[in-house]
Amino acid sequence: MANLLWVQAAGCGGETASLLNSDRPHLLAALRALDVTVLGHTYLQDQPTRDIDQVLAGCLAGRVAVDLLVVEGATYQPAPRALPRESDHPSMENIRAIARLATHVVAVGTCACFGGVVACGRNPLGAVGLQHSRDEKGGLLEPDYRSRGGLPVVNVPGCPAHPDWMIGTLWALRANRIAQADLDLFNRPRVFYGKLAHHACPRNEYYEFKASAASFSHQGCLFENLGCKGTLCESDCNERLWLARTGSCTRGGFPCLSCTSPLFPDGFVPFFETAKIGGIPTSLPLDVPKAWYVGISGLSKLACPERLRRNAVSFKPAWSEDEEPD
Repeated sequence: MANLLWVQAAGCGGETASLLNSDRPHLLAALRALDVTVLGHTYLQDQPTRDIDQVLAGCLAGRVAVDLLVVEGATYQPAPRALPRESDHPSMENIRAIARLATHVVAVGTCACFGGVVACGRNPLGAVGLQHSRDEKGGLLEPDYRSRGGLPVVNVPGCPAHPDWMIGTLWALRANRIAQADLDLFNRPRVFYGKLAHHACPRNEYYEFKASAASFSHQGCLFENLGCKGTLCESDCNERLWLARTGSCTRGGFPCLSCTSPLFPDGFVPFFETAKIGGIPTSLPLDVPKAWYVGISGLSKLACPERLRRNAVSFKPAWSEDEEPD
């Protein structure tokens, strides 16, 4: 039996909400499989709320082992002088101290990993990720931080993160199945973040022929006109579906915002339109050479079947008189 301590920092609680929606496995079954005692979590802790201060004191003193420290929400450095002094949250020092004692440390959600929404704009709070500040190393913890298990902070980003990503990462750490080589440049598990959200998108046929939607609710690809960042988002969202394994952003007609990226959200504005130069999107796909994309896109449009051309800008399937539905 291992001890899991879940710390809520500055955030909306989206990862907790996502985790509570886990269905395969159900969250309680997952916790049994993990064989953990939940030391602290608003919804899951085994101890009464009144005892959490004692639990934290025991963790800080080293009397209670912390095998898995999970941080949800952005952390932050001391607040700027322009803000009231009471905005300095004392738990940041506690997180630092417990992280140095924990066997493994996991940041869940883009805010905890990189700063995310809490760090966007002018960032008056000085919000950072646990070991990254956006795409730079170094956050609340130093760039060379390693847990007692020998790993850096394992980042599980998303806004929110998929429950499988969180449960799978915790299980792999419990089973000693994660090494540094299994993490990418931003310390994300490659098994979940080694693909693009674009992969397995049901609109890929439209994408290949550059048959693009002109407005929302059209059936075409959302990349060229409506700001979809699925070709930039490193995640398996369209293979590991959401909402009882039925949906994803693009399956619901919503453009991907690349929420697993260290640069989310500021690095991907405008959200619902595609910035272009000379008619070519400025944010080109990660999985093809830029010169290839520019050269082939015009040819793809010329080769586009009439069926796709018409359906791309239609709210429902539209067939030519001499065509039959597939």
